[in-house]
Amino acid sequence: MHLLGIFLSQAFIIVAYAQTSLIIRDYFVYKKVTRVVGFSCGDVEDDFLTMKLLTDAGMSTAIKPAGFQINVLRYLDTTRTLGVFLDMRCPNQNVSGIFDDASAYRMFDYSYNWLILGSNMSRSLQSLNDSVFSIVTDFAILLPDPKSGYVLYDVYNHCKMRGGILNVTRLGTWREDNGLAIILTDSKIIRRRDYHGLRAKSAGIVLHRPPHMSLVDYLEGEGLEVMDNWPKFGYTLLSHVSDIFNFTMDLIEINHWEKNDSNGPLMSTLKRDEADLGYYPSILRIERYGDARVIFPQWPTRTCFMFRTIPAMKMKPWIILKPFAADTWYMIVVIVVITVLILSFILKLEHVSEYGYSISALITVGALCQQGFPSITDQSASRIALIQITVFGLLVFNYYSAAIVSARLNEPLHKMNDSLYSLAHSKMQLAAEKNIFFDFLLRNQRPDVQYFKHVWNAIPESKRFIPIEDGVEKIKGGDFAFHADPDDVYPSIEQAFDRQMICQLTEVHLLQPSELGLWSNLKSHFHEISKIALLKISTSGLRRREIRRRSARRPYCPNDEIFVSSVTIYEAAPILFLLLFGMIISLIIFGIEQLVFYTMHSKRVRGIKNHMKNETKDKTLSKDKSTLIPPKASNLFRKILMTRR
Repeated sequence: MHLLGIFLSQAFIIVAYAQTSLIIRDYFVYKKVTRVVGFSCGDVEDDFLTMKLLTDAGMSTAIKPAGFQINVLRYLDTTRTLGVFLDMRCPNQNVSGIFDDASAYRMFDYSYNWLILGSNMSRSLQSLNDSVFSIVTDFAILLPDPKSGYVLYDVYNHCKMRGGILNVTRLGTWREDNGLAIILTDSKIIRRRDYHGLRAKSAGIVLHRPPHMSLVDYLEGEGLEVMDNWPKFGYTLLSHVSDIFNFTMDLIEINHWEKNDSNGPLMSTLKRDEADLGYYPSILRIERYGDARVIFPQWPTRTCFMFRTIPAMKMKPWIILKPFAADTWYMIVVIVVITVLILSFILKLEHVSEYGYSISALITVGALCQQGFPSITDQSASRIALIQITVFGLLVFNYYSAAIVSARLNEPLHKMNDSLYSLAHSKMQLAAEKNIFFDFLLRNQRPDVQYFKHVWNAIPESKRFIPIEDGVEKIKGGDFAFHADPDDVYPSIEQAFDRQMICQLTEVHLLQPSELGLWSNLKSHFHEISKIALLKISTSGLRRREIRRRSARRPYCPNDEIFVSSVTIYEAAPILFLLLFGMIISLIIFGIEQLVFYTMHSKRVRGIKNHMKNETKDKTLSKDKSTLIPPKASNLFRKILMTRR
């Protein structure tokens, strides 16, 4: 009888192990994995049967016996989904060591499907290390059941570090006649989404919260007159995430940035596991990926230097020639020369007493400039020529005037290129809004940023940062560039600027348009659910609504309106200089004529006096004629007087 009992027990064990191999195969076939590794009790025949069944099902398999020293990281490392089974029924199986190593290397995520073969629930749960279990953990315990054959239990923990408890749910059954029957067919996220009010820590940078207002009330505030739009946006989205998965956020407020902190205080907080999530959207940088994980890029942002593009305060000497192209001016000069020659020829044929090239040129230029001309003949040919000159001058004058007026109305603003090089070379005064991330932006290794950084460092420390109100006033005055987040500065600009100033507003980006990301710590149990929820929030339109709610409207520039500005002295200077040049030339010519006339007149007078003296000495004059002037001298004086008149 004793031998029969031993035989029956051995037969039962053999049958049980054969059934276990079938269960392992059926479970991993259900999970659709292609690779399976296992920790067995070391029975060669049983291991061979398990490997044969798994291989026939199309899965590559590796099995390590109990007591065998193994590198868990190397054995379970994978880049694809991996099935892992562990037999806890073995007396010498180092179960706790395997679980501890798997926890240290975070092997309870999407990549691993665990199947634990146990004898009873209490012993199986005692050996677990669920410190890194999360909502995505795929961990099943198989226990024998007298009624159902075998029962599978689904085991997970939302977040043990934040007070989560281990959840054990009946997953399905296995019978020899029916095979595997899974009860929980919904996805893990759907059936585990209730976190039962679990408290998660969320950190963010908040700079402008009033002392009398609580952090939650401030982050839920509506007004754009206060800043911190970035953390308000991030808090709103994470609030939706917490509502979807029923957990509570404990907020951490950060209001300073250490000078030597290269990645920012939020990244340091996440790296130290002091917070699970960050509600402050942060710039995506490679250097930060070692401190935290990006959940999703969410907040579109940019920062820029803003200034007014004002018409150039420089004299343009050739502006009076701009209305006509060069070839047009050439043709006008050619026509004027031809007109002068033809008019001179006509006046000569008509025997006009005062004809000549100078008179013809004066008449032509006077008609061209709409100044009129003298009527020096009543002949038909010359009058037809004068009418032709007048019409030609009228057309040229009107085209010239129309070109100037059109240019004034349609003159485009030649705005600066969106280039930090151009801004650095402009020699404008520079300042920035005092915010926490400005120095971080200057650490960007882009060549234009590093070039501009030298210009910025040359500014005295006391003049680098000014309040937004002062910055807007200085922008309004011109020749000043102010750096700020557009969402912070646009409301002030819209109130302080008129429409023409708004249309003159120019922006040069320091942070190019991009999307800031919401981050979680590297070991966060809330990373996956946040990613899923934020994707749902984005596709449903909630994210777009929050962006519109938290973003400032760009000041409207009515492009269909025409802003006519006064003609500045710089634009009128070439015309004034031309007038002054003409006056100076006229005065010079007048002075030369007066000098020549005076010299000739003096010589003639001296000649007359000498002639009179000589005649007085040679003749004896009577008493009545002694005071008379000789006839020749008298005639000469008359000519001089007539000439002078």
